[in-house]
Amino acid sequence: MKIAMVTQWYDPEGSSAALPGVISRALQREGHEVHVLTGFPNYPTGTLLPGYRVRPYMREVIKGVTIHRAPLYPSHDSRASRRAINYLSFAAGAAAVAVTRLPKVDAVLVHGTPATAAVPALALKALRGTPFVFHVQDLWPQTVVNAGFLTGGTSRLERVLHRYCDLVYERASTVAVIAPGMVEQITQRGVSDDKLEIVPNWADEAVFRPAEKNKNLAESLGLDRPFTVMYAGIFGRYQNLGVLLDAARELQHRRDIGFALVGGGVEERRLRERVAAERLDNVRFVPMQPFDQMTDVLALGDAQLVSLQDLPLFRSTLPSKLQATLAAGRPIIGAVVGNAAAVIRESRGGITVTPGSTSEMVEAIATLAGMDSSERELLGERGRAYYLDNFSEKVAVERMTGLLERAAEGHKR
Repeated sequence: MKIAMVTQWYDPEGSSAALPGVISRALQREGHEVHVLTGFPNYPTGTLLPGYRVRPYMREVIKGVTIHRAPLYPSHDSRASRRAINYLSFAAGAAAVAVTRLPKVDAVLVHGTPATAAVPALALKALRGTPFVFHVQDLWPQTVVNAGFLTGGTSRLERVLHRYCDLVYERASTVAVIAPGMVEQITQRGVSDDKLEIVPNWADEAVFRPAEKNKNLAESLGLDRPFTVMYAGIFGRYQNLGVLLDAARELQHRRDIGFALVGGGVEERRLRERVAAERLDNVRFVPMQPFDQMTDVLALGDAQLVSLQDLPLFRSTLPSKLQATLAAGRPIIGAVVGNAAAVIRESRGGITVTPGSTSEMVEAIATLAGMDSSERELLGERGRAYYLDNFSEKVAVERMTGLLERAAEGHKR
């Protein structure tokens, strides 16, 4: 097939923004011709990456995939107004590029975060009749409500977002979700069961795989303690990383345990200020690393943290970081609830703790630090085996390809 993928985030953006690239290349390896419609890279800092400037249109090829870039207002600000402009400017700019620059395709795949990324697909559906599959990454408007972007006096806007999401679900050929818990929430909106499918995210398996610890790399990053607890990803409000610093404070007397925060984001400044103020000499900040080096970086973490606030929204989702950590074969400390906690328990690949609980976090860290290295290796092996059985590229791409083929065939009929 000839497929268009619409996503606001794409290479060379890192962390969770790297996922759409993983999906597009997997589809291309299946023999499909893939065209990606995206914005100009600015995630997670809100600043354009070197070598890019916003223009009305840009075409490039990255790792064999044709990329069509649409204009947007670059921002990843915590202020609602700027974030709204970022989302809406991409929706409008990408819709214009979709109908003027994209070739005719058999089907469109929408990477549904933010939900406004579906606007170009709606435009193609209206003007060309092109069917689309909406792959829900996070539930709207719940996401923006929980983020604090919709506060008092914005109930009208929330109603508008509800109507918009209902329209997207109605027009989509299939609504694919990444976790079982999302199914119930979407069916409550009136979407029929036969329109819903579960297609979990998967990891870039060339990067997220088991590896031996590189001692030279560890030394260069200042990770010189026998046991390292690592968080690698976006430093955002949702990730609740203050609890990790609470644990670091409680464990300062343990000279064998260190903490590594790898990445960046809107909370980085606050986290750094707190580490300095409390003189947490057991905490190291590591700048965001090139994506293809994450194999070696993750191997430096004797335990990897997956953390989300305990919000109703997150009980029915699976953060992409979870699949990546399972694929890498690293023991997990999961400060999560709901579907994510269930996966960690079922995989027997780590320990779950109550989000926000310093005492449970400290206990989990001490338990893993007290294990023999072979016991921790067994946790990682179990997690990877669970990933291969449930989340691997082979499993997920087969499902996604089937949905796109079904959409294209339905349109032809």
